[in-house]
Amino acid sequence: MKKTDRTAYEAALHLLKYRGQSEKELRHKLKDRGYEESEIEKSIEKLKHYGYVDDESLAEDVFRALRNRKCYGDSYIQRKMKDQGLNAPSHVPEEEERKNAVNLLLGRIKIYPGLRDDYRKAASFLLRRGFSSSAIHEALSILYTDIPEDD
Repeated sequence: MKKTDRTAYEAALHLLKYRGQSEKELRHKLKDRGYEESEIEKSIEKLKHYGYVDDESLAEDVFRALRNRKCYGDSYIQRKMKDQGLNAPSHVPEEEERKNAVNLLLGRIKIYPGLRDDYRKAASFLLRRGFSSSAIHEALSILYTDIPEDD
């Protein structure tokens, strides 16, 4: 049972008004709103034809936005994009990921100084952000051997 009197196409346009959506996201949201599969398919095709749905372009934009935040590792970015039904156009270079892990941990230690003394919490923080084990290991070894104590 549909929740509104809108057509699937109108509902999809309404969703796209707020942010870019992948084809997978739109299909899922329209299905949740009670639209028939055939109506969803026609709407998606029409949206693609007019250029409102372009997963390739959206994937590049999402990847660039997440990468530029410099607070997520490649694994997190890849997983986030997969959840949205997008294929990442590339990967975050390992050197960049390591640098981001170090900088992120330095910033976090400024906010939570106790993190400096808790190696496990620091590692968990970076792991939840999707950094690779090599980036985590390097960040922790650099930070726990090179950072001066605040007096």
